[in-house]
Amino acid sequence: MRRTILFVVVAVLAVLALPVIGVGQPTSSHGGSPSDVFMSTTPDVCNGEEPVEIEPVSLMPTAVSVGEESHLLAYFTSTWSASHKRPELLLSLQIEGDGFSETSTDWIARGGGGHYTGTVMWTFEDVASGDYTVQASARVGGPLTGGRHGWNLQNCALSVFVVPTA
Repeated sequence: MRRTILFVVVAVLAVLALPVIGVGQPTSSHGGSPSDVFMSTTPDVCNGEEPVEIEPVSLMPTAVSVGEESHLLAYFTSTWSASHKRPELLLSLQIEGDGFSETSTDWIARGGGGHYTGTVMWTFEDVASGDYTVQASARVGGPLTGGRHGWNLQNCALSVFVVPTA
């Protein structure tokens, strides 16, 4: 009996004393604060004079300086609109500079007429020190028929948080 109790106590203490290993856990960085935050905003139409169509349009290119290896957390927020039923609007985030380039996956913004608001977010991991441009990109994700069927984006904001990895 004493041996069983001793075994149970040792097992419980071992579970409490050893770190827990998580399988399938997301990558995280604890304790770090952003060293820099870069922001761009525009209250006007941010895709220029022409509506967004099949060819990608760069939105809110923002210069970002990274002092040491960091994760960059980018957010893009906008209101998008179309006056008629349109194909889907595809949004992505991109980083370029110092021989490095990466593009997020495409997010599908709702199609159809009307106004919509949304935010997309992406983390660019282990970015070396240097100067970069971070921007959003928009394009239509389907065939255009019967005249102009583009989208307009307005009230755009791009925020980039630089979080050192060390």
